[in-house]
Amino acid sequence: MKKAMDELGVPSLGCVAHSLQLAVHEGLLSQRSILDALANARKIIGHFKHSTLAYSKLQDIQIEMKVPVKRLLQDVQVRWNSTLYMMQSLLGQKRTLSVYAAEHNLPATLTVNQWGLMERAVEILAPFEELTRAVSAETATTADVIPAIAALKRVLSREQATDEGVKTMKRTLLEAVERRFSHVESDPLYSVASLVDPRYKDRYFADPNSLGPAKDALIREVEKMEELKKASSDVPEEQQSSKKPRLSTDTSLGSVFEEILQESEQER
Repeated sequence: MKKAMDELGVPSLGCVAHSLQLAVHEGLLSQRSILDALANARKIIGHFKHSTLAYSKLQDIQIEMKVPVKRLLQDVQVRWNSTLYMMQSLLGQKRTLSVYAAEHNLPATLTVNQWGLMERAVEILAPFEELTRAVSAETATTADVIPAIAALKRVLSREQATDEGVKTMKRTLLEAVERRFSHVESDPLYSVASLVDPRYKDRYFADPNSLGPAKDALIREVEKMEELKKASSDVPEEQQSSKKPRLSTDTSLGSVFEEILQESEQER
């Protein structure tokens, strides 16, 4: 597909979701304590995955403790969000697993510190999950990328009291995002799309030096369109668009969209 686009002379963009996958992979690998916790988590899940009897006993405990009966989820290496789901499934069954471990042998156990690390890791990775879903939606457009990356970098750059134990991971994630998406504001395919989108315009550009070239690129595109209009009597109808950011402001990442937007309005 990429070769076909190249031969047709059609400009192409890399997969945003895949770049996020690589960034998260770097972050998870950056901290040994997280890797150790994940290794133990996989052993625990493998114990129930390969034993119908073990899972049946865990299910009985879930029913007895009136906890939703759910299976523990195994992650897949090529999908970073599956690791997030795995940690969430374990955290949701923390009490039932403690009861099970008191009565039966497990191939591994999670320490109090490791449970805490997973809780903090889930909190840090939640915005990545939101962004991955947003850019994978059928309604996603190129215009969404610059604002979404701006919001994601702001979330990662904030210091939180809950960062203890995962600071290396969080710092590496921020560095990976900055490196892998450093080109988006200078790429006309992204910048022009954001400028012409009434929800975003020029409000989410982090680098002021990128804004001038972006506007120049937009002017060139408009001039090309004017030339095409003169050569053709068919004028395309304008598409109406919502003026609100695509992500809900109720989410951890979506609320940052509104924050950046308000700051931009105050500077004007």
